[in-house]
Amino acid sequence: MLAMKWPHGALGSLVTAVRYLAVHRTLPVLAGAALATAVAAVPPALADREDDTLVAAFPREVVTVDGLYSTLRENDILGLLVDDALFYVDPVELEPVPLAAESYEFLDDVTLEVRLRDDVTFHNGAPLTADDVVYSYEWIVSEEGETRFATRIGRWLDRIEEVDPLTVRFHMQRPYAMVLYDLAYYSKLRQRGAYDDPSADNGVNPNAQSIELNGTGPYRVVEFRPGELVVLERYEGYREDSAKGTPEIQNIRIRVIPDFATQAAEIMAGGVHWAFNVPTDIAEDVGRTGRARFEAGPSMRVGYIVLDAMGRTDPDGPLTQREVRQALNYAINRDSLVNDLVRGTSAPLHTACNPVQFGCSQNVTVYEHDPERARQLLAEAGYPDGIEFDLWGARDREVLEAIIGMWSEAGIRASLRYVRGATLREARNTNNLVAYYGSSGSFSIPDAGAIIPDRFAERSSNNFHGDAELAQMVLDAVSTYDPDERIAHFEAALQRITEQAYWVPTHRYTQNFLISNDLDYWQSEDGMPRLFLARWN
Repeated sequence: MLAMKWPHGALGSLVTAVRYLAVHRTLPVLAGAALATAVAAVPPALADREDDTLVAAFPREVVTVDGLYSTLRENDILGLLVDDALFYVDPVELEPVPLAAESYEFLDDVTLEVRLRDDVTFHNGAPLTADDVVYSYEWIVSEEGETRFATRIGRWLDRIEEVDPLTVRFHMQRPYAMVLYDLAYYSKLRQRGAYDDPSADNGVNPNAQSIELNGTGPYRVVEFRPGELVVLERYEGYREDSAKGTPEIQNIRIRVIPDFATQAAEIMAGGVHWAFNVPTDIAEDVGRTGRARFEAGPSMRVGYIVLDAMGRTDPDGPLTQREVRQALNYAINRDSLVNDLVRGTSAPLHTACNPVQFGCSQNVTVYEHDPERARQLLAEAGYPDGIEFDLWGARDREVLEAIIGMWSEAGIRASLRYVRGATLREARNTNNLVAYYGSSGSFSIPDAGAIIPDRFAERSSNNFHGDAELAQMVLDAVSTYDPDERIAHFEAALQRITEQAYWVPTHRYTQNFLISNDLDYWQSEDGMPRLFLARWN
């Protein structure tokens, strides 16, 4: 609806100028002139703050407002707006704190008791009770629920019980240091019966909350057009002393705009106030116009290449030799990747986690760029003429092409197999690839336990190392609550991962924002956008 306020020709010219500037980086004078002309042709502030509505742009389609059924970052952002979990990660301290919960206590290493606040209500006005919490977690792990977090919660939750109307008790299968984080991000609270559907064959419907969500968060959904628009309104029944604070902005409109040039044009024209993950070239150039702010914010996401060290694909393959894996690490120029390609707040990565995360020790083997050393190691391993293999990837094509070019300088001949994510996962799970590029944002959880166990645990589908000793180190790191012991276990695991070169860690990501000059927005170090903290300047 907002886009209709602009003359088609003027907005179209602005979009064209932004695209031109992003593509023709070698012609800055002509491109800059084109952008300046297009900006001048479009009237500013057409979607202003008079109706107290923040307009945000999402690049990917939102097909459900139920966060139990999507792992997209877009749904993560939406989930924090419309849902309150039992716990919340404080954006400053980066620690889990009670949210819908009032307090908690570990009765022993495998029993967590949570006391609920008595003033939490669903958007239909019903109070949150222990019965609702029990229903929520039983639904999350149930087979008929088909939620995206059934495995995550089910791997540690044995059962949950109601102690009294405001108290629940989680019985865990084993000690689990990440439990509070899981109760903050990998779960949502639903009113008992939320998924009941008498018309369904088995009486339940996993899609029951996908369009009209009955959440507990600071905003409620008032309109949802899948793949196009989400309209939120501040929930007047939200408590004032929530750990999230009280939102200042009355309304939030989330528009799905897949094209980043169009996003940029609308921000400069005033039709959008906030966009994230904008490509660096576009974000920098728009920021120079003065019509919007470019802010390169932190991201928890890291990039890495997994190597088939255990021979899942070929028991005698070259990557089963440590010298070959080390050569692949030495041949990467991480500084060039960061400075010349990714930019923003990106940084070289030398570990299997983000240094911001608790337990992510930097006391590890570091492979500086040394193509000659890489060649020597290949020769020592019996490959004086280099090696050849396919590198699979489903994102960041430019990064992968740059890496392949760097490897070629050391006699490593890799062919890019760029496929859809589902195709890559199928090839991985059926042992049909020797190396693949992956990334992890750890759900913005500031703890190494959010990434390392998922990639290096014994039963993980990402286990291409086959190292039982390493798998035990990883298990030990998340099976104790003592911080010093956890740090020691993580350090031992990370040192082993780098010594054996099981991965080729590449870089930390940047998270680029374009923000209206009217909007005050702050980004936490954990990389999770919290739009409910935004306010007008």
